[in-house]
Amino acid sequence: MQKEFQVFRYVTCGLSVIVAIFIIVLCNLLPTGSMAASFLVNKIKGVDYIAPQNFMWIAFFWALAELFVRAHMLILQKHELQLHLLPERDDELLTSSRMPTIHSNVLRLNANGQLGCMVKLLASQFQISRSVSMCSAVLKSETELLENRIELGYNIVRYITWMIPTLGFIGTVQGILMALNVASKTPMNDPTLLSKVITDMSTAFWTTLLALILSCIIMWVMHLVQGREETYLNDCANYCLKNFINKIYVK
Repeated sequence: MQKEFQVFRYVTCGLSVIVAIFIIVLCNLLPTGSMAASFLVNKIKGVDYIAPQNFMWIAFFWALAELFVRAHMLILQKHELQLHLLPERDDELLTSSRMPTIHSNVLRLNANGQLGCMVKLLASQFQISRSVSMCSAVLKSETELLENRIELGYNIVRYITWMIPTLGFIGTVQGILMALNVASKTPMNDPTLLSKVITDMSTAFWTTLLALILSCIIMWVMHLVQGREETYLNDCANYCLKNFINKIYVK
């Protein structure tokens, strides 16, 4: 499962960069000086540097790709709850003699996700220790480790969410510096001074506005996906508690 996750992630992130470049090219086809062109890619007359918006779009689609991969892999794992890896009847009890059967059943059904790993770990632990308390401790520890793994899995998305506003602020500083540079080189009685300064100042605010909007979108999607991952982990822990820990019978 982990190897499949990495391959799918690399392919998806690569495609996201291609999509971002395609979007940037389309935006650059907009008329120079139009509000849409200024807002999306900083296409303003007299501005000949690479706008921060270009990097913001690439980072934005990269973050969406990371979240899409996690959401897709979560969907693939959710079917394990329907595989009946453990006996689910209330009148069934589990003894150590049934552990090899449970373990082989997980392997036969190719359950390599979170639930499958939990069941295999609990079956092995009970077969070794014959202790309900040890199995409960192992389930708790495994759940905490998986929670930490989920949290760490979003580090790259959190970094991108921080980086996009930073790029926006860089564009803001860049626009203000350009405006000050123009003001210092233009005579005070020049009638075009105000329009030149406003043009450069607008560059500063467009980049900040776009950065804040993109960051808000990423944060919203991230909280949705992470919430579903954590909910599924709780469902897996509850399934093991109900159908394994509470059904263990020690002679």
